Amino acid sequence: MVSMTMPDFVRAGVTVRTPATSANLGPGFDSLGLSLALYDELQASVSTRSLSVEITGEGKDVLPRDERHLVVRAMRATFDSIGAPQPGLWLHCRNSIPQSRGLGSSAAAVVAGLLAGRALVSDGPSRLDDAALLR
Repeated sequence: MVSMTMPDFVRAGVTVRTPATSANLGPGFDSLGLSLALYDELQASVSTRSLSVEITGEGKDVLPRDERHLVVRAMRATFDSIGAPQPGLWLHCRNSIPQSRGLGSSAAAVVAGLLAGRALVSDGPSRLDDAALLR
């Protein structure tokens, strides 16, 4: 349930690590899955500026650094779900998961954005539980 009062943002930034995944497991294709010891890491903080996206590692030369970035889109959707205003953001994406190789890099980006967005709101977890976050 979303609270009707305007939420505040935390002053400190947050760091989120999301694992690579695979669901290409032979006869369990798309019904069995596992996480791998390969992670993307997102550092995020609210900024007085508009949006700054830094990318290192996989995809650094091809991923967008604007509102089209999957992490940004997931964070914006989370703020909307919580009823928070859309703040300026500073993001540093350290990507270790290879892009377009079936290891879940897009899913890792979305989950990182959802978790970081909720964590940046001072009472985010009480405003948006896990089930609501993933709807």
